[in-house]
Amino acid sequence: MKLRTLNCKNCDAPLRQEGEKLVCQFCGSTFDIPKDANDIAYEQIINAEDYIRLSLAKSLLGLEKKYSDQALMNQAKRDRDLQMRRARMTNMLKRTVIYMVIALMVALFFTVLTLKLSDNRRQSKKPVVEEVTWNPGYRITPSDLKADKEFGKLLDGGLIEEERQGYDDHGAIIFGSDDIWNISKDPEILGKYLVTEEDRNTLYIVYKITFEKGDGTIKEMYDCQAYERITIDEDGNIVYDRRQGKTTDDYDFRFHADPELEPIMKTYIDPNRANSSKYMFEF
Repeated sequence: MKLRTLNCKNCDAPLRQEGEKLVCQFCGSTFDIPKDANDIAYEQIINAEDYIRLSLAKSLLGLEKKYSDQALMNQAKRDRDLQMRRARMTNMLKRTVIYMVIALMVALFFTVLTLKLSDNRRQSKKPVVEEVTWNPGYRITPSDLKADKEFGKLLDGGLIEEERQGYDDHGAIIFGSDDIWNISKDPEILGKYLVTEEDRNTLYIVYKITFEKGDGTIKEMYDCQAYERITIDEDGNIVYDRRQGKTTDDYDFRFHADPELEPIMKTYIDPNRANSSKYMFEF
């Protein structure tokens, strides 16, 4: 591009450039800056360089933004992965704690069960004590009966004698229409049951009596005698109202006894044993 001196067309005074215009220093006229082919080519080159520089700057900015966005995405992914790992570890710890608690509860349950079974086995191995712990709500115990010398003698052997005398003072002969039965041996005591209540005490004695005919025929019968309303007087002696024979529907009036033991037990012994308001001493 050639260097040129431009003058005002009106007054031929020198022109100076102000922005995109030429201004006359003398008359103030303004003119467009004349351009030739070389000027246009030069401007294109300058503009191309500016465009390239601008494009490069935009590309660099784009790359920087892309790298920045990618870095943010990578950081976000690392944060998510870290949170997931922490969540997995937390869940694993929770499950471990729950399993440990369950295991401890199961171990405690089996420990208690084992101790209970061991205690039951020890209890079952304990010898059966004839006397039970005295409950103040009841009035009489077997020990009280034995403490009375006279009644104690009755318990030791007098019951058998008393039972035999109840049949016949001379051998307990039982007369029938065609045969005669007698007692060849003493009655056998099958059980002594003291039933105690707040205001009533009864001693049941269950016997087995063996009758025999002259031809050797044997008949086994059963009897139940009750000593009712047993109390202790001021001197510590046993007192009872009466000795009462107890009968069932199967009672045989000829022999004054029951042919079977089961009806006696069902009628007099078992109901008292099952009654929660009573206590039964068996001795």
